[in-house]
Amino acid sequence: MTKDKGQSTNMFDVCVVGHITKDIIRVNGEVKKEQPGGTAYYTSIALNSLGLKVAVITKTALQDRDNLLAKLDARGMAVFWQESPETTVFENIYQSANLDDRLQRVRAIAAPFTAADVATVNAKFFHIGALTNRDIAPDFWAAASQKCHYMCLDGQGFLRQVTDTEEVVNVPWLDKQAGLSYIDILKVDRKEAPLLSGEQNHETAAVVLGSYGPKEVLVTAASKGSLVYHQGNFYQIPAFPPQQTIDPTGCGDTYVAGYIYQRMRSSDLEQVGRFAARVATRKLENFGPLTAWVP
Repeated sequence: MTKDKGQSTNMFDVCVVGHITKDIIRVNGEVKKEQPGGTAYYTSIALNSLGLKVAVITKTALQDRDNLLAKLDARGMAVFWQESPETTVFENIYQSANLDDRLQRVRAIAAPFTAADVATVNAKFFHIGALTNRDIAPDFWAAASQKCHYMCLDGQGFLRQVTDTEEVVNVPWLDKQAGLSYIDILKVDRKEAPLLSGEQNHETAAVVLGSYGPKEVLVTAASKGSLVYHQGNFYQIPAFPPQQTIDPTGCGDTYVAGYIYQRMRSSDLEQVGRFAARVATRKLENFGPLTAWVP
């Protein structure tokens, strides 16, 4: 793993693991925009904006490193980068101006994260932000759990498989019992919770998911709020209406950032969830990742 000159391997508040992606926006066949993306991108910048000491473990092709990681570098974040034969590339294809009508393709996937990738990084929290079910190698879980006090996971990637035609389809996470046994905090959204648990009711789904190992299960439902589950207790968290809706991309990632930040300070999970929801709303009101936080 390549470490930027001068970066320390002392204890970080949070280490985010995930591929920083190249996101291509195509409308009516024309490329409108190329930009960095991915769970690791949105979560790490939000955590940094909240004032935490953040490390990022990621992989891209050499030619994409400087462009995709420029914002992380500019903010002085500790980037533990490794060259991959390819960069993960998501292409969002819109056939009309209706942005709800989207076809998503994955043009390439970077090399998976392994035990070796976490060898030099220690953090209070690790947050795992896989984007596909090919992102995390089996030996990663046990190794990462030895490098942190708490493991947090966004479940979305483990339900995503890329077909031979580069389309994204939902599939079961076959090794979920092995992976979730290492997780302290699991975040899923209202569509992922039933897929992962087999239960349609969010509360029942949270209980099932918690039985696999996570002590806290977060189920987000955008404008309908979120649910926090912990040891038989449910906390219904309201969504905070935005003053204006600008960009919903990365709101779930920003919610997790807010949750981790406040969880480091409090065991009152209702208040932790409410803080996370407020941070997510602030991101919704602005384009791109959350780059500043004023309570």
